[in-house]
Amino acid sequence: MNIVINNQNYRITDSLNVEIIKTLSGEFSLYEIEQELVNFIYNKIIIDITAIRNYYDINSVISFLSGFESSKVIILLNDSEVTNSNSFLSKLVENGYYNFTKNAAGIQYLIDNPNNLEDVKQYLVPTNSDSINQNNYQANIKTDQTFTKKNLNQKIIGIQNLTDHAGATTLTYMMYKQLKYNYNIKAIEMNKQDFVYFRNVDLSFCISIDDLQIKLIQYSDADAILIDLNGFDAQNICDEILYLVDPGTIKLNKLLKKDSNIQIKTKKGKIVLNRSAIKQEEINNFEYETKFNVFFNVSNFDDRKERIKVIDELLYNLGFKKQNPNNMGFFGNIFHKN
Repeated sequence: MNIVINNQNYRITDSLNVEIIKTLSGEFSLYEIEQELVNFIYNKIIIDITAIRNYYDINSVISFLSGFESSKVIILLNDSEVTNSNSFLSKLVENGYYNFTKNAAGIQYLIDNPNNLEDVKQYLVPTNSDSINQNNYQANIKTDQTFTKKNLNQKIIGIQNLTDHAGATTLTYMMYKQLKYNYNIKAIEMNKQDFVYFRNVDLSFCISIDDLQIKLIQYSDADAILIDLNGFDAQNICDEILYLVDPGTIKLNKLLKKDSNIQIKTKKGKIVLNRSAIKQEEINNFEYETKFNVFFNVSNFDDRKERIKVIDELLYNLGFKKQNPNNMGFFGNIFHKN
């Protein structure tokens, strides 16, 4: 009997022809998994690498995996350059995690035929031999590096999920899509590669602070750059940071319980309610209850539409005056604070 923890690679785990007693879907910390698996007895635990919070940081991955007996762990890798790098795989092997693969056939084979050190010793390489330096790849560690923009008129805006799955990637893309009508605009995704599905040359991804700074220099002629931060701390790079909050009760309570000082830590940014069902007249009560100072309330929208009113309203209030909704024959309910 086996356990599956999946996220982005769920299609692979769903196709497995093995006995599964429990499946957990999403992005998790070790503590959250331990609460779910109390007193569970299992043969193997199949872990989609993208289900590990901050999976692009090998130290976070090793910390997560330390909660399980290494001989019982099978790791399902994705196609990321980071998780397939020599340094990443070498660290897995060094810590006794020999069973990793990228497909369903590999998982089914490893269940009955687990690797030993001899099978994976080719991955043991000096850490400085890899082109991706994991020491520079720490999304949640603050950097004191300051970036000097070549184009002083350029605006760099970071978009950061504050509650889990608050929609930063989709909102970043929708902002890019509508700014494109009036501005030379670029967008960057940190630490992940979801932008690849949009198939657009103006959208790119970075995996380190050095990588990001090189990309920003390349984009120096752009009027604005949007950065989907994915946990990356870029306060010294961004002119503005939008902190996205899904105002649903469960996610909000989880956020406030996890960090009682979250309002202080985000004070320099702008709180944006995303995919919000809260009415404009309810904002004051929301602020009183949460102690958040709400900059903008983005209601649910249909992302298949060519132009979306609430997105233009958000952009207008961020200083992109060419997005003036009045010019499009509408001006909806806006809540923002300078």
